[in-house]
Amino acid sequence: MKRITLFLMAVCLVAHSTTPASARSAPNYSAQAQQLSAEQLDNLLASIALYPDPLLAQVLPASTFVEQIDQAARWLRANPNNIAGVDSQSWDVSVKSVAHYPQVIYMMAEKMDWTTALGQSYVNQSTDVFTAIQRLRARAKSAGNLKSSKEQTIIVEQQVIKIVPAQPQVIYVPTYNPQVVYVQAPPPSGPSTGAVVAASAIAFGAGLAIGAWLNNDCNWHTHSVYYHGWHGTGWVSTSSHYVHTSSVYVNRSYSTVHVNTAVVNRNVNYNNINHYNSVSRNVNYNNVNVNNVNRNNVNVNNVNVNNVNRNNVNTNNINRNNVNTNNINNTTRKNVNADSAKVNSYRGQTGQSAAASTQRAQSSSAFGGRASAGTTARQSERGQASRQSAQSSSHSFGGGRSGGGGRSGGGGRRR
Repeated sequence: MKRITLFLMAVCLVAHSTTPASARSAPNYSAQAQQLSAEQLDNLLASIALYPDPLLAQVLPASTFVEQIDQAARWLRANPNNIAGVDSQSWDVSVKSVAHYPQVIYMMAEKMDWTTALGQSYVNQSTDVFTAIQRLRARAKSAGNLKSSKEQTIIVEQQVIKIVPAQPQVIYVPTYNPQVVYVQAPPPSGPSTGAVVAASAIAFGAGLAIGAWLNNDCNWHTHSVYYHGWHGTGWVSTSSHYVHTSSVYVNRSYSTVHVNTAVVNRNVNYNNINHYNSVSRNVNYNNVNVNNVNRNNVNVNNVNVNNVNRNNVNTNNINRNNVNTNNINNTTRKNVNADSAKVNSYRGQTGQSAAASTQRAQSSSAFGGRASAGTTARQSERGQASRQSAQSSSHSFGGGRSGGGGRSGGGGRRR
């Protein structure tokens, strides 16, 4: 018995661990993610809080698949007469379900920031989302605007308000102004009752078919969406007699309602989300926008850093050019002979160079060096004086001859 108990516990643990985090229902995944306040959630959910439960149970998980919502809207516009073709698409089952009601999928695709914010809230704080929906329904009912009709049935069970189809084969999507439908009965000094009534609190268009695609419902006690597989009580039991089930929507794999947790990584421009003052006066999303702006600023800073780097490279290039110029100038001053024939030729002074060469040759010293004109003259005078002294010595010691061959001086040898 003990072994059987341990085996069953092990099977349960394995089954839980093999279920992807992105595929579990009632997803409060990110405790550190930015949480919306009650007022912000009321404002965000005001436009869909009065949707019937079967439709709401599809819109919430579908809002996490933002790209698929856009794809479905594009496909429907391209194939307006082929709603049945939705079943063969590769989108999540919740997106295909909502796509059977084009006005809803178009609204979600046109308001991508709102859809993304809704998906993020459902992933991050699903309990708060369900609580906000019940809070808004209570306000609409208290204002006298949420009542049973031929289109919908309002069921109140303790603190829970359910909205379910009034007819087993048809569901109606309500259209209403959140600025009006949640307003309390006006006081005597406030707006006239006629003005509120003229605003048409809730309206309904043509009824739409209930099909196998409405395979989810809301569990208001556990604050979650669950798969019923067309087995249950209430509206599920009543409508199941008219629904042709197929494996496209009735499948054991849908027992866990899938959500796309990656939606929390998308940026949202909360300035594009409508603000309903009558729902939550002066509500804003400044605290959430700060986080989105910070992520954008990181990108801007990266661009600035790159710009600085490029400027530095340019500056270095300029410095290197300056160094090269200085090196050229230094080399020219040190190594180039200003009187070089090549330099003079470059300067157009060829004739002057030849004349200068002749002048230098004439003014060269007798000893092979360059000298001034005065130095050359003095050297010439010293040469003449030396020759004269030598001649004088020759006459004195008989070393020379005079005219007629006679000898002079007393140095001659006598015979």
